[in-house]
Amino acid sequence: MTDAEILTLVDRLERCLFAPSEFHHKDHLTVAVAYLYAAGFDSASFDTAMDKLRATLARFISYHGARGYNETLTRFWLLQVEKRIDRKLCLQESVKRVTAELSRKEMIYEFYSREKLNSPEAKQGWVEPDLKIW
Repeated sequence: MTDAEILTLVDRLERCLFAPSEFHHKDHLTVAVAYLYAAGFDSASFDTAMDKLRATLARFISYHGARGYNETLTRFWLLQVEKRIDRKLCLQESVKRVTAELSRKEMIYEFYSREKLNSPEAKQGWVEPDLKIW
């Protein structure tokens, strides 16, 4: 993806122009990289990106009349993305690297049991992994 294509994808998500079935794991990762880049380089950048991602996903879910936002799931993936981005790279190169390294969305189940991840507590707030710590 080019930088322009990445920014278009972010814009389409923010304006709810995707059907839920059209927005995939790779797209979530791409948006996460873009939000972390946009948030800057200071110590508050993760929280800024998390707030933006939470608001965007909540709006998207609500727009489509769906339910299913999960705070732990969202924070887990944003943390994984943050650990892998190299801000010395351009946006497009970081997206390429992150989406390649985090392509297995089932990876989360190495850290969380399905029961824990789908619990009301995990949906509403951050819960620590119950299988292994990274």
